[in-house]
Amino acid sequence: MKAKKRYRIAIEDESRLRQVASVSVSPAMLWTGGIIFGLLLIIFTALLIMATPVRTLLPGYLKRGERTEAKEGLLRIDSIREAYRINNLYLSNILTVLNTDRTPTDSILNVTSPNELPPDSLLPASPREIEFISKMKDREQYNVTILAPLAADQLRIYPVADGATISEHSQSATKPRILTPKAAPICAVADGRILAIQNPAPEGGSAIVIQHDNGFASRYSHLGTPAVSPGTHVDGGSVIAHGASGGAIGSGFFFMEMWYDGNPVEPGKYLEL
Repeated sequence: MKAKKRYRIAIEDESRLRQVASVSVSPAMLWTGGIIFGLLLIIFTALLIMATPVRTLLPGYLKRGERTEAKEGLLRIDSIREAYRINNLYLSNILTVLNTDRTPTDSILNVTSPNELPPDSLLPASPREIEFISKMKDREQYNVTILAPLAADQLRIYPVADGATISEHSQSATKPRILTPKAAPICAVADGRILAIQNPAPEGGSAIVIQHDNGFASRYSHLGTPAVSPGTHVDGGSVIAHGASGGAIGSGFFFMEMWYDGNPVEPGKYLEL
């Protein structure tokens, strides 16, 4: 039987004529060890390049400063190209205007590549969509947030007082007179924070200013005793004061003002009275 070929590595001590160490490996083991060592060397080299600044020494790799300059250069080229295109269009328009021999036409005919609408935007409404829109119109036609200005869509309105009505002569005023039962509790029109309390107010009684969300603010004047203090948060519909008595027996009134982004608005368009 033919003996298997093996490689032997030995370390000997010649001065003492003895063998210190010896290793015997087969060709298969030698090839396997070489492959494993090569893979480990490749993995170690890849990790070294990815995790250390050594990668900046590789041929063709840009340093951080050079990479930043390259990006800025590309952005600058894009800006120059866009400015060049706009300048050419401007000069073309001037030449067209100065050309007295041209035939007057609609300028839209000079557009070479108009932006086309997506096909979906040109499709007619489906029967279910038409039915849904019709139902929503019937449902929301008396909703104050639909009839009020667009800004009211972001503000939930609460009743300011039970049995309150706006005076006939101040329906469209920015500071309407709101009639209430005598000494009826006055409520906040929406969530907010008490900004200020005036006592006495120029209109008589006391006045309360509330800052709401989304740029809204409200002021209530000609009130009785305030039930809140400055800086406190109030919920919409919560009592802030009792109304002051009016001239007629069993009735009272107060004034109300509202602002949106600093501009006065008509409370009558917001209140459910």
